[in-house]
Amino acid sequence: MRRLLFAAPVLFLIAFSASAQNATSVALLGAKEPSHRVEGAKRLIKDGDKKSVAAVLKHLVTERDGFAGREIGRQFKELKDKDGLQQAERTILGFKKSEEMFAAYWALSGIAEGATEQGDALLKSALTRTHAKEVSLASCALEAIGESGRIELAPLVLPILESYTDDKGNVFETLSALTAARKLCPKDGMDAQKPYLMALINVLEKSQDDRIQYFAALGLSRITGKPAYLDGRWWRNWILKGDADEQQGKSVAAPTFFDTVAVGKRVLFVIDISGSMDWPAEMGGGKGPVTGKQRDKGPDYSGVRTKLDLAKVELLWSLENLPEDFFFNIVTYETKHQMIDVAIEGLIPANAANKKKMTDAVRALRANGGTNIHGSLTRAFKIVRKGTVKDDPSLDRTAMLEGVDTIFFLTDGSPSWCDESTDYARVDPKWGAIGNGRFCEPDNILADISRINTFRKVVIHGIALGKDANKDLMRKLAEQNHGNYAEKG
Repeated sequence: MRRLLFAAPVLFLIAFSASAQNATSVALLGAKEPSHRVEGAKRLIKDGDKKSVAAVLKHLVTERDGFAGREIGRQFKELKDKDGLQQAERTILGFKKSEEMFAAYWALSGIAEGATEQGDALLKSALTRTHAKEVSLASCALEAIGESGRIELAPLVLPILESYTDDKGNVFETLSALTAARKLCPKDGMDAQKPYLMALINVLEKSQDDRIQYFAALGLSRITGKPAYLDGRWWRNWILKGDADEQQGKSVAAPTFFDTVAVGKRVLFVIDISGSMDWPAEMGGGKGPVTGKQRDKGPDYSGVRTKLDLAKVELLWSLENLPEDFFFNIVTYETKHQMIDVAIEGLIPANAANKKKMTDAVRALRANGGTNIHGSLTRAFKIVRKGTVKDDPSLDRTAMLEGVDTIFFLTDGSPSWCDESTDYARVDPKWGAIGNGRFCEPDNILADISRINTFRKVVIHGIALGKDANKDLMRKLAEQNHGNYAEKG
C-alpha cells in the first residue's frame, strides 16, 4: 500500500511535467522568430502523439514563412508513431481549402522523406484527391514525392505522364508531375532514364499549352544536358537512335531578354535601377550581348556607357519585338519598387500604342537608391491581367490563373533593403550597408520565393549584370524557379 501511495505522486509529477513540456512546445509555435517555431514543431513531432501532431498541422495552415514552413514540414520525417501518422492522415486528407494546401505540401514532404509504409500509403491516398482547376492534394503529394528524391516512388508519378492525352486536366497537377519526374530521374544511365524521358516526351507531344510544353522540355534538358527543344520527334529520334540533327530540334525563337526566352504570353520585366546601375558597363571590347540572334539585326550598343544604358538597350529591343498577342509590363526597383508607369498596374496588350508608351518610360529611367530584390519579386507575383491582387499570391486564384508566366529579373548588385526593413543593420565589405529586414538575406529571399512559386510555376530568368552582381543568388533564383541564368556586362 505504501508503495502505491508513493508511486501515485511520482506518476502525477511525470504526467504534469510532460503536459508542461507539451504546452511549452505549443507556445513556441506562436513565436515571432521562425527558428523558434521550428524548434516547437521539432519537439512536438518527437512526442509523436495525436495531440502533438494535430497542433503542428494546425499551425502549418497559418504559416507563411518559406523557411519555417519547409523546416517544420521536414520534422515529419521523424514521425514513426502509428497513432501520430494516423492523425496526420486524418487531418491532411481532410484539407480542402486553398489556404490549407501549403500545410499539406510541407507535411507530406517530410512524410515522403520519412519513408514509412504508413506514410507512403498516405501519399497514394492524397494522389486521388484531385481538383478541376485549383491546387489540390494531388499537387501537394506530387511536389512532396519529387522533393523526396525517392526513385522507388516513381511508379506513382510516371503513369500520370504516360497516360497524358490532352490539356483538359488540372494544369497545376500536370506541372507538379513533370517537375517530380525530373527530380526523381536517375542521374546516370540511359536505360534507367529512358522511362522518364519517354513519359516527358509523351506530354510534350500531346500538349498544346506553352507552359506544359516548356516544363516537359525543361525536364528533358536537365536530365540529358541537351537544349530544351520543343520538338518531341527530335527527342524520340535522339533517344532511339542516339543521334539527331540539332538544327531540327530548334523551334521558332520566342521573345527574349538578354538571350533568355519567354515562356507563355504573359511576361514581366523586373529591372534594377539602383544607384550602381550608373556605373560603367563592361562590354569586353566587343559588341556585347545580343538579344534576338536569329533576327536580321540586333540592338545598337554604340551609345552604351553605363549598366543602365545596357539594360535599356536590351529592354527596348525586347519590347520592339514583343508579339501583339502577348501581355506585359515592367517593374523597376531600387530601395522602393514600383510599376514603371504607376498608373498602369496590370498586364497590358503588346500593341503599338502600349509599346510606345513603355518605350518612352524606359528611356526616361534614372538610377538611384538601394536594391530591394524581395519586394520587387513579391510585387511581380501579384500582377495580373487587371491590376494586382492584395492577398498572398502563392495561392490566390486570380494570381494563379491570370498572373505572369515569365519574369525576366535583372540586378547588378545584392539585396540591401526589403519592405520589412526599418533601418540599416550592418555594413557588408562587398555590398555596403544592408537593411535589418529578414529578406535582405539571400537565403531567406530564395526560401520565400520558392514558397510563393511552389504551385504557380512561374519561370524566373535571373540576369546578373556586371562583376558586382550577386551571381550566386541569380543563379539559384533561376535554377529553383525553372528558368535560365544569364551573366552580362
